[in-house]
This record gives sequence, C-alpha cells and structure tokens, in this order.
Amino acid sequence: MIKYLQLPFQFDVASMLREVGQLDKANWKEHYQKLHYTGDWNAIPLRSIGGAHDNIYISPLADPDYADTIYLEQCTYIREVLETFKCPLLAVRLLKLDAGAIIKEHRDAELSFEHGEIRLHIPVITHEDVEFYLDKERMHLEEGECWYMNFNLLHNITNNSPVNRIHLVIDAVVNDWVKEIFNSPGVTIKKEIPDATEKYSPAVKKQMIAMLRDMNTPVSNKMADDMEK
Repeated sequence: MIKYLQLPFQFDVASMLREVGQLDKANWKEHYQKLHYTGDWNAIPLRSIGGAHDNIYISPLADPDYADTIYLEQCTYIREVLETFKCPLLAVRLLKLDAGAIIKEHRDAELSFEHGEIRLHIPVITHEDVEFYLDKERMHLEEGECWYMNFNLLHNITNNSPVNRIHLVIDAVVNDWVKEIFNSPGVTIKKEIPDATEKYSPAVKKQMIAMLRDMNTPVSNKMADDMEK
C-alpha cells in the first residue's frame, strides 16, 4: 500500500499565486466538515458537482457529475496544470487554512490509490511552520510540488505559521496513466507500508467478511466491501 509519493512535476508558483490573487476574497466558502477543524478553513471550487460555483461538497455518488466552474475559467495557468494529469478529474479546489487554524486528526474513507481514487496536493502558499502529519509522520511539502498521500490513513494539520496556507487539491480517478506515473523512474520519493489485512490468510479474511456481513450495519458492510476489494 502506498503511503505517499512525490509526483515528478514542478509547477510555477508565481503564476498560480497571481491567479489565486485575482479571485475575489468573497468567493472563499467555509469548509463544511466543521467537526474536523478549529479556526478558518475555506475553499474555492474550481471543479464541482454540476460546475456550481458555490458548491465545495464531494459527491457521494459512484458516478459523480463534476464540471469546471466559472472560477477555473478565470485561471489560465491552473487549467494548464490540470491538463498535466491525463486521467479523469473529479473535484478540484483551492483550500486555504488560515494562520493558527487546526485540522483535527481524521481519515477520508476510500480515498487512496488502492481504492481507485487519489487526492493530489500542490502547495501554492506554505511555510516551514505548517505541521502536516500523515499516520504520525510529518510531511514536508514545498510550493509548486505535487504530492499524493493516502488519506485513508489518519492525518492532521496545524498551521503554526504567520501565513494562510493555500493548496491546489485535485481528486482524480486512477487509470493506466496514473499507474504508469506512480511506478515511473521519475518518482524518487515514495513510501509503501503493509496493508493491515495482509497478515490474515484468505480463509481468515473470508470469516471476517462473513462476521461483518452478519452484523449488517453501514460501517460493517463498508468494512466488508473494502476487504473484498
């Protein structure tokens, strides 16, 4: 299981900053996961459900209808950035974590390479005092870099810096292009960890799945689905 990797791309920070600065401050929407953070955490949707300019939600549907928003139309260079990724794009957002804000430790279910969907982070504004932890390991992301991280794992962020941290965050579907990039020689920073279920034999896994099915709760059925995958 891939914990994280740095993709072999470097994007122009000045161009991204210029376009982010041109977007009206009133366009930032308060993040809806209010139990997950303290302080100010806001988003601007560049691709959203139906292309709605005021919707920062992630679609719960298996076949979501994402489209470009009016904000992405204003961002020529960021559109070029997105064209780098030769895979189906889902939600694309600018996420801003204000100075002093905290995103509490949590998981994002089924958001991993192994589950067929990835979330990429491209820092636009960051600082060495932003503490970003993935599975207790501190991550160091520099402006203009592109990173994949397995957000099924526990993660949390504390912005101890004096700046408002802004990332371009891209959700995408894993296809052959993604698999090729993730396994290319250009990827020099990559960490893999064992899947927690790998220590169980196939027979034991079947028993565990059956027990979860017998419980018949939304959580147990989802766990069974994950194990069957």
